[in-house]
Amino acid sequence: MRLTIIVLAGITATTSVAAPVRAQERTHLSGAAALKGIAPLLYDHMEEAAIQRAFRSVLNLGSRTDYQRYSTNRRGMRPDVIVRRAYQDILGRDPDPEGLRTYRSNIIDKGWSEQDVREALRNSPEYASGGARTASADRIIRRAYQDILGREPDASGLETYRRNIIERGWDEQDVRTALRRSEERRGVTGVRNGRVTRQNLSDAEASDIVRRAYLSVLNREPDANGMRDYKARILNDRWTEQQVVNALRNSDEYRSKH
Repeated sequence: MRLTIIVLAGITATTSVAAPVRAQERTHLSGAAALKGIAPLLYDHMEEAAIQRAFRSVLNLGSRTDYQRYSTNRRGMRPDVIVRRAYQDILGRDPDPEGLRTYRSNIIDKGWSEQDVREALRNSPEYASGGARTASADRIIRRAYQDILGREPDASGLETYRRNIIERGWDEQDVRTALRRSEERRGVTGVRNGRVTRQNLSDAEASDIVRRAYLSVLNREPDANGMRDYKARILNDRWTEQQVVNALRNSDEYRSKH
């Protein structure tokens, strides 16, 4: 009940932001379009995860491009590109002509956002298969890790975020927000030419990077020599975690296991 009150308070406080969304007539419930009828639904035994996602949607409508409605004034908003990107992320393929035509019309004529397209694809029979859900989640996670941390996700991170996407309804923005708030992200100062630049790391932070890389690639703890050598690379040569991972993948041990 407490969370319900918080969500309703948030919706009330952001009426000016949510008003254009409430005005849209929807035939399905999505993060953005849910605002119009969310109050009755909150008392209809909505799960806690759904309440939390609704609250996040209210708070982020102004800043998230995937919730923006189509407008000819937004030059960067191209319906064909939006639909293709959603199909690639959710279903792992280009849209068929009928799908492209239908969702393009929904964006232009019915005011659908990119998030609405994605929600509709997630509710499709094609996405219902476990394999499609897992592949879609992994694509989203890998892209977020590369963009924010400059590396491939470790096994633990991949499993955790995959579960959050499939079971708890997280989307790419949720994953990216979590990564930006991570302890590892605090050490990243920027990305230049596809390579992450970092502030000076502590010995403990370098050790954590080596350990994650070993567990991810070789599925074991690092030996003393490996820990010493790769820590030196990180601290002295400013290697990133991805460079450690790449080096381990080129090792004789990795080749023997694969």
